[in-house]
Parts: sequence; C-alpha cells; structure tokens
Amino acid sequence: MKRLVLWDVDGTLLSTDGIAANAMRTALRRLVGPEVQIERTSYAGKTDWQIVRESLPSIDEEAINSQLREFIALYVAELTTQREALIARSTVFAGVVEALQGLSDIAYQVPLTGNVAAAAKIKLECTGLLPWLDIEAGAYGDDHFDRLALPPIAVARATARYRHTFNRTDVVIIGDTPRDIACGKAFGARTVAVATGPFSLTDLAAHQPDALFPDLRDTDAVLRAVLG
Repeated sequence: MKRLVLWDVDGTLLSTDGIAANAMRTALRRLVGPEVQIERTSYAGKTDWQIVRESLPSIDEEAINSQLREFIALYVAELTTQREALIARSTVFAGVVEALQGLSDIAYQVPLTGNVAAAAKIKLECTGLLPWLDIEAGAYGDDHFDRLALPPIAVARATARYRHTFNRTDVVIIGDTPRDIACGKAFGARTVAVATGPFSLTDLAAHQPDALFPDLRDTDAVLRAVLG
C-alpha cells in the first residue's frame, strides 16, 4: 500500500536565499502603508497567515484575516518579479531529488507547507521540483492559520483525488522544524525530521521524531524511514 508523504518546502526541500522572505516583507509594507510598524518574527515552521498576523500586531486580527487575499496577491506579484533571481539563487538541498525519485513508486507525494499555495508553486517551479509533487492534493498556509490543522486538509484532498482512504499510519510528514514534528504527532502520522533548516539535530531530537537525518543524502535510509 502506498504511503502519503507530506513534504514541507522551505528548509526541507529548498532555500530561496532570503528572496521569499524579502518579498513577503515588501508585500506587507505595500499592504499596510508606510505608517504601520512591521515586527520582525521568526518564519520557521509557521504558516504565512500566522506570519502576517505576528508581523502586524497593532492591526486587529479580524482586519488581518479580511486582508489575507490582498496580501497574497501582493506577495505573489513580488515573487513573480523575482522569478529570475529565484531560479538563479535558490538551492535544492542535497539528496532531495534522489529522495523524491526513490519515493515516487511507493508513495503519493504532496506539499504540506506554511507557504500559501501560489507561493509554494512558484518556489517548486523555480527549483525544478514541481513535477515530483502533486500540488492539488497539498495543504497550505492560506488553508488555515494553524499548521497543526493542515494534515487533515491534505489527507482529505488526497483521499478525494486518489480515491483511496489513508489511515493515519499511512501518512508521513517530512520537515525541518519542531512545528513539522508537532503537526505530524497531533495527527498521528509518522514524522521524519531533517536538519537542513534553522534547527540542529539536537534541537529536533528533543521533539522525538520517528526518524531524524542531518540531510537527505542517504536515500535508502530515507526510504526505510518513510516505510517505518
């Protein structure tokens, strides 16, 4: 039986060398104008929706939610203008392509990411990873504020798309932050952590993922970890 592998994007599959973060800050400034204070906040493991809220603490939560679509349009427009830079400067981490290829026969592979869907698509396109991941079955940072709410959304979409019912034990979440591990555990999925993002092996080990790697270079070990 095929597994359903839910992949985080930033820090797990790729890095945009700060381009996407700068595009987000530019979009936020265009959204709120020059007078509103934008707070610096850690982006790791959070949904874009959560990042917007935390970046604009002086604005009412309901008002932020009502402006989310406008923010997404501004953010995607900025990413689009940076497309050539994304292609030139983004990095796909070592072992990622081999892992995606190795899992392609034994798993459905979809994104589970804090990125809004349109931003995830651009990043995956610019790094050549889009063919490996079924974005229509994924879950994204514009689906819900809370990352822990994303696995059920992805599984529901995958169930409908593939006409197959996935048990929780069939689901594997691969990510680079404690939040990835937490959302997998909250759902009852298997969790695989990789220390290619801002968190060290020691940091990630403290959250007790089912498997932990410094990177994804050991394809056979990654496949074994997914299969459990």
